[in-house]
Amino acid sequence: MFAPSNRDLLLCCLLANLAVLAVAMTDNAVLRTVLCVPLAMFVCGHSLIRAIGILANSMAEHLAYAIGASLVVGIAGGLVLNAVGALSPLGWAAWFWLIVVGSSLTAIRGGREAPSQADSFRNLSSSVRPWHVGAVVLSLLIATGGYALAVRDEAAQQQFKYTELWLLPTDDGGRLKVGVRSGEETSQRFDLEVVLDGRALAAFRSLEIAPGETWAQELVVTPGATPRLAVARLYRPDDNRLYRRVSALLARS
Repeated sequence: MFAPSNRDLLLCCLLANLAVLAVAMTDNAVLRTVLCVPLAMFVCGHSLIRAIGILANSMAEHLAYAIGASLVVGIAGGLVLNAVGALSPLGWAAWFWLIVVGSSLTAIRGGREAPSQADSFRNLSSSVRPWHVGAVVLSLLIATGGYALAVRDEAAQQQFKYTELWLLPTDDGGRLKVGVRSGEETSQRFDLEVVLDGRALAAFRSLEIAPGETWAQELVVTPGATPRLAVARLYRPDDNRLYRRVSALLARS
């Protein structure tokens, strides 16, 4: 089925199948990257321009066509996968597999030949200039740097993560439930004070709470004839500054 001139398409189809298997059957990030990045950035564009029948005058030109076509396929894939609700690693792998296999079969049935590699390399040596290489390297550095910054910012972002403090009275008004849940990145020490009608009710010093850990305590109070105000204050021992403050109103007995 695959003539010698179509061996490149055989390799494209093989890589597409391996990429789908890697995404479907493993969570190995390195293996996924090794197989899927060439598939998304070059292979799908290469098979597509082979199917269309575009012949480049040099390897550099063919590389530019393939990368450009791959970008177009990726943009179109994002729109299609979003529309069908399949924006997932497996959905992307299946999309590129469909493009590569479909384009390869179209190129084979159309009898389109691959460009001569010998001529392409001879043209490449005469057409590539140092500034071409510099531009490619600079683009790669910018893209890599942008990705690294995005990963760093995502890891450092603490959106919607904060240390919680609560103070809840029971239905009978005879107890108060006070608790702290740490949203910090590392273990922290806290001081907690509970005041009832302006008078100290309880104090807890140097509470060491790990990230995500919850500390809770119940306090017994004497019900009063009038509503009573309870206030809990959370401090950092390092600077003794108020960190959180909550209050609760105890109904009269």
